[in-house]
Amino acid sequence: MKTNYFYLLLLFVGLTIQAQKPIAVRSIPEAILEIEKGKKVSLSLLDDQSTEFPKDFFKIPKENIVALIIDGCKYTSIPKEISAYQELTYFRYSWFGFSEGPISNIPEVIFKLKKLKGLVFESKIAGEVSTEIANLQNLELLELYRTKLKAFPKAILTLKNLKVLNLSCAAFNEIPEEIIALKKLRKLKFDGGGCGATPINKIPKSIGKLSDLRSISFGYVKGGLGYLPKSFFNLKKLEYFGCYGCGLKAFPPDLGKLKALKSIQMMNMDTFGLLPESLFSLPKMEQFMLLIPGGKASKALVQQKKKLNAWGARLDKYEIEIEHWEY
Repeated sequence: MKTNYFYLLLLFVGLTIQAQKPIAVRSIPEAILEIEKGKKVSLSLLDDQSTEFPKDFFKIPKENIVALIIDGCKYTSIPKEISAYQELTYFRYSWFGFSEGPISNIPEVIFKLKKLKGLVFESKIAGEVSTEIANLQNLELLELYRTKLKAFPKAILTLKNLKVLNLSCAAFNEIPEEIIALKKLRKLKFDGGGCGATPINKIPKSIGKLSDLRSISFGYVKGGLGYLPKSFFNLKKLEYFGCYGCGLKAFPPDLGKLKALKSIQMMNMDTFGLLPESLFSLPKMEQFMLLIPGGKASKALVQQKKKLNAWGARLDKYEIEIEHWEY
């Protein structure tokens, strides 16, 4: 009897969770319709050519909308009345046009949404990130993508609950020592897609104190990242390391000491010598990618390829290009 009660309780909890999951909608009328059914909604406004934010939005009951996504819309501002929608936990603004976005700074009203856990802003920021972002102390995810920021935004160092930080495609080249303030960080991303990458060429010694970090990735930088600081190898929970043309001058010899590593991706690398033996004994490795284009691979690394291939056969995903051209 107790067993039956336990399974009924699990079923009830499952149904309750399902009922609370927001419905994704793409229009204001659809949002209102779903809310009338007792649902919470996540609203996406896509490619609206109007320069004015839709007034009909404010017909949506405040307590039933939990996410607002604005992609490719030509709105020139976000109205201050949005601040009344205090149940919003996620806000995203993205502009992918070839011209500069019509909104060039995180709207000040967004800093009044105290329950926000996720904030994504994908457009050039004219100036710096406002210190008002400190109001968002529940923020766990922050993506400032394609912003072209000229300096690391120090204002975000006040966000003590931040777990994911994406600063891809900015213009600064150093991570400050003060990043240690973000003690809960799990993911730190500087590599970019079509917009390029943040040209990081200096990693602080304090990086090794981000003890909960699980993922870190760097993108192309002229001149190269050089070498990882010794403290980097204190990241005992690190599961993913990405380096996309970041210019490491050698395969990090101590990377094989990070026993939690599951995936290493290194693309468009310059030549370096043998990979460390410790790499082949990483207990949790699932994916390994190493691409050295243009025949730059060292002869020693080419000779090690047979062992690499045998090791790679045991992984879920394996890709390696280390051809050596002799002239």
